[in-house]
Amino acid sequence: MEQFLTGEPVIMYAPVIHYLKETNIRRDRVLPSPGRTLVSPGQKVKATDAVAEAPNPTGHFFMDVRKALRVDSVTAVDLIQRKKGERLSQGDILAETGGTFSRVVRVPCDCYIKEISSGVVIMETQGEPVQIRAGLPGFVRDLQLDLGATIESGGSLIQGVWGNCQSSEGPLVILCDSPDQELTLQQLESSVLDSIAVAGYCYSSEPIRAAAEMQLRGLVLSSINPDLLGLVDNLPFPTMLIEGFGKIPMNSVAFSIFHENEKRDAAINANRWDTSTGERPEVLVPFQNQALLPPEVDEFAPGQNVHIKLPPFSGEVGTILERNQGLTNLPNGLRAPAAVVRKHNGDKITVPLANLELII
Repeated sequence: MEQFLTGEPVIMYAPVIHYLKETNIRRDRVLPSPGRTLVSPGQKVKATDAVAEAPNPTGHFFMDVRKALRVDSVTAVDLIQRKKGERLSQGDILAETGGTFSRVVRVPCDCYIKEISSGVVIMETQGEPVQIRAGLPGFVRDLQLDLGATIESGGSLIQGVWGNCQSSEGPLVILCDSPDQELTLQQLESSVLDSIAVAGYCYSSEPIRAAAEMQLRGLVLSSINPDLLGLVDNLPFPTMLIEGFGKIPMNSVAFSIFHENEKRDAAINANRWDTSTGERPEVLVPFQNQALLPPEVDEFAPGQNVHIKLPPFSGEVGTILERNQGLTNLPNGLRAPAAVVRKHNGDKITVPLANLELII
C-alpha cells in the first residue's frame, strides 16, 4: 500500500498466474442461465464431460387455434389439450374438436409452449442445448442448483493468456528443445497425432495450416504473430498461448514443467482470459496425490516470483528484491509504482508493477 501526492492510500493489486508442479484446484462450471445439472456429488468426470445444460431458444411463432378450428376464444381454450411449459414434438396434437368429423391442430416442429392466451398459443423453438463442460479431469465437489458444479482436481498446472474456447485431453508431446525455438513444419510429424503438442513461438502460417489438417488433441504455443490470430482461433482443436503475441520465448518455469511431464496424459481448457474472474486458459497434468490449494495473494512483496508481461523483458521470470517506495521515474519519462527484480541470469532490473504478475 502506497501514499501518493493526495495522501490517500493506494493499493496495487497483483495479478496472478499459476505455473505449479503440484497443486489442487477447484473450478466452478456455471451456465449463463438456469438449466439442469448432469452430474452428482463425488462423480468422476473427464475434461470433455458435460456437467450442466440449459435450453437454447432460437425463435418464436404463434398458433391461432380459433382460426384453425373456426371457433370463438372461449371454445378454443377448452379445445387446447396442452398446458403452458409443455414440450411438444413435431406432429403432436395441440387441439382438436372431437366427434365423428374431428378437426385437429398439430404442431409443425419440435417446440415449447411459452404462453396460452384467448385461444392463441405462443411457441418457442429450441436448438441444441447450451452445455458447460468440466474442462479438466477430476471429481464433482459441489453442485450449484440448476446452474452447474464445482470440479476439484490436482496435478501440475500451467496457465496462459489466450485460448480459442475449446477443451480436450491427450498425452503431452514437446516439439521444441528450447523455449525460444520457432515452430516449423519439420516439428509436426506423425508422432504428434492424438496428442497435445507444446511448441515455442510461431510467426509463419504454414505450420498452423499443417496442424489444422492433423488429428491433434490440442496445441500450446509460447506466442504467435498477431496476423495469425484469426487462423489460430478457428483451429478445430483447443489452442492456447502462454506468453501472447509476437516473437516471445516461453518462460523457463512453464517450459520446465511441460518437459517434466512429457508423454503424460493432460487436459487443456483453452478458454478466454477473464480478468474479472481471474479464469485463464490452462493445462492440467493430473495426479493422484493431494496437494495444497494455491495461496491467495493480492499484493506484491519481496521474495515473490514474478512473470514479466510486456517489452523489453516479455516472458522473462525473476524474483522481487524490493518494492520501491512511492513513484519511480521510468526510462520512458513516466512515474509509476515499481519493483527491483532479479532475473534468472542474475541481472537486476526495475519493472513497473503494472508489468508484473505473480507466479504461484
